[in-house]
Amino acid sequence: MTPEDLQTALARALTLAESGLVAPGAADGPIDVVAPRRPENGDWSTTAALRAAAHPSGRKALAEHICDHLLTLPEVAAADTADPGFVNISLTPTARARAAIDAACALQPPRGPWSNAGSGPWSDAAVDPNVIGALQLRHAAACRERRRARAAGITTDEADSSTLDHPSEARLLNALAALPGAVDRSRRLRRAAPLVTGLSDVADAVEEWLSRCAVTPTIDEDITARHSARLVLVRAAIIVLAAGLRQLGAAAPERI
Repeated sequence: MTPEDLQTALARALTLAESGLVAPGAADGPIDVVAPRRPENGDWSTTAALRAAAHPSGRKALAEHICDHLLTLPEVAAADTADPGFVNISLTPTARARAAIDAACALQPPRGPWSNAGSGPWSDAAVDPNVIGALQLRHAAACRERRRARAAGITTDEADSSTLDHPSEARLLNALAALPGAVDRSRRLRRAAPLVTGLSDVADAVEEWLSRCAVTPTIDEDITARHSARLVLVRAAIIVLAAGLRQLGAAAPERI
């Protein structure tokens, strides 16, 4: 479930709210879905109830209504309110993984939307070479981890996405799922900034994940469905980072 999917679900929740709870036309306006500042607050957060409530006194009731609606969705594991009307949303591990893999598939050539794309043209200034270098480093690190996994005999045949439940995995999965939205914003605005921000989020999440979660087991460990799922995840990260670097007119080296 991507942020865009959640925006659709939130708009539906506002449409289904009791008469007088939602301000006229609020369901048709923009709905924010952002990553919470604190990971313990879930995968995504929204101020939809704050923005859309007909009256300030109804914000809490609208937030509770939104939570009730979201909890009917199989992809949502938890939805909670926080004063003065925030809604924090947690997805199931499987829903996180599905959205991330779908994002990678959409960006993978030759079927991906960037298969014939070059860099830009962007209306903003050229991307900082230091940022490009950091993206290339994270891409190469992910490629190195993929080579190690292959050498260890790990395959994706037994992958179980529900095992991707470490907080650093949730962060990476959500960053991958958010990338298509960043791509669309960059295209509409003809600015590289949204894409660069999205790619940097992915790169930072890759670095944290690789430092905390082993794709390849130690010599005395058996290969499990978790390791297979992590191989799927590292492949998705490689695809997304490589596609983003190409769109920025940069190479995506597998070794640095």
